[in-house]
Amino acid sequence: MLPNKNEEKVNVLLYTRVSSDEQALGFSLNHQKEALEKYCAIKGYNVLKCFIEDHSAKNFERPEWKKVLAYVKANKKNIDSILITRWDRFSRSTELAYTVIREFKQWGIEINAIEQPLDLTQPDSKVMLGIYLILPEVENDKISIRTREGLRRAMKEGCCVGSVPFGYVRMRNEQGKATITPHPELSLLVKKAFAEYAKGIYSSEDIRKKYYKKGLKVTKNGFLHMLKNVAYIGKIYIPAWKKEDEQTVEAIHDAIIDSATFSKVQKLLEGKYRKPKRTNDTIVEQLPLRGFLQCPDCGRILTGSASKGRNAVNSYWYYHCQPPCKARFKISEVHELFNKLLDELSIKEEEVAQYYKKILAETFKEEGGSREVQTQSLKRELGKLQTRLESVEQKFFDDIIDVRTYNEMKNKTDIQIGEIKMELEELKTKGKDFEAHLKKGASFLSGVNTVYGNAPIHLKREIIQSIFTEKLIYTPKYFETSVLDEIVSLILTQKKKLKFLKVKY
Repeated sequence: MLPNKNEEKVNVLLYTRVSSDEQALGFSLNHQKEALEKYCAIKGYNVLKCFIEDHSAKNFERPEWKKVLAYVKANKKNIDSILITRWDRFSRSTELAYTVIREFKQWGIEINAIEQPLDLTQPDSKVMLGIYLILPEVENDKISIRTREGLRRAMKEGCCVGSVPFGYVRMRNEQGKATITPHPELSLLVKKAFAEYAKGIYSSEDIRKKYYKKGLKVTKNGFLHMLKNVAYIGKIYIPAWKKEDEQTVEAIHDAIIDSATFSKVQKLLEGKYRKPKRTNDTIVEQLPLRGFLQCPDCGRILTGSASKGRNAVNSYWYYHCQPPCKARFKISEVHELFNKLLDELSIKEEEVAQYYKKILAETFKEEGGSREVQTQSLKRELGKLQTRLESVEQKFFDDIIDVRTYNEMKNKTDIQIGEIKMELEELKTKGKDFEAHLKKGASFLSGVNTVYGNAPIHLKREIIQSIFTEKLIYTPKYFETSVLDEIVSLILTQKKKLKFLKVKY
């Protein structure tokens, strides 16, 4: 300890610390302060300042300790010592404690505990210092391990014990277990966001910004984490620890997202689904086809603009390519040919029912049987996987396989089961919606030329995009494309060969 100076007073700083958990157990900051002040009064020390901390001692990233450090750096020539009550009030990390003690010693400042005083100028005192510091660190490690083991047990039982995923609120079920339940309003936002991203049209950031304004208050990284979080399908992810592999178990809380939508979202995030192309062209009234036309010479997308005549009064509009390509076409000629194409695609009102019934009968005859075969095949495969899963569980219960092997086989089988369920759902939806899509497509082509001619620019572009899923190549006599909308293509196969459109599959 510091000597009691008679001629010149010893200047000290007082530091008290209690974590939030320790406060709940009855530790008192006031008691520490009173003990330190009484000690300094007896010794005749001059107290410069008292710092009161209420954070854990796992490290020195504590708000009040940072103030201590700043004060010491500004006044280190006038400070002799920093006093604490016990060494566990100073730190619960031996390595970090030694580092700080050495640093302050270089500044001529001693750190000491009034209830466990040490003469740190003597080498032997370092042994006792090590004991005083290591005991709280060991206890802290024990608490940490017990806490982690308890949390993992709860997670294996299906409890959500970490941070609450957006769209859920914390609760306890009838058995008293900690879990979560969907928020009545926010969970609907999560569901809509997942469903919209699953369409594969917009980026995750586009959707996040859209729903952020409606109440889905998450960051960019937070939204990506949300899209990958298995908690939304009623599962709990347990990370690897020690010799245990990572695993996913069934949760006791209700899911917000169905497994088919979640699987599709994961494939989109992994890049296994190709997102539909989007055009960012600025809409210009005179150029409804800009962004939909492909240059016949170089294959790039045509743009469009106006140019002045020689008298600089009249403007002439063109669809044209970019340099060095010199392809250029008058919009009047392109639009005239496109209108002829729409006339050719248009179905008369009396033909709609005839085409609709004929295509429906033929398609269901051909594809209906195919879908049934696929469905039965997938159901058989699903049955095999479920039997395999039951067998794996039985082998684990009978101690034939260890935990690691069981988790690997279970997770792999669960993924396969999820993918097959998604395929079955897609087949079911396709069969259910086909008739509605076909009827809508037939009605859409009924008088499409008239609708297009009277439509505003944004609706014209929607009509073009609905029919032609790939770019159109313009020639003076006809347009070429590689793909048509599936329903439109089915309807057009019932008509005679088209004069103004060539589809190259």
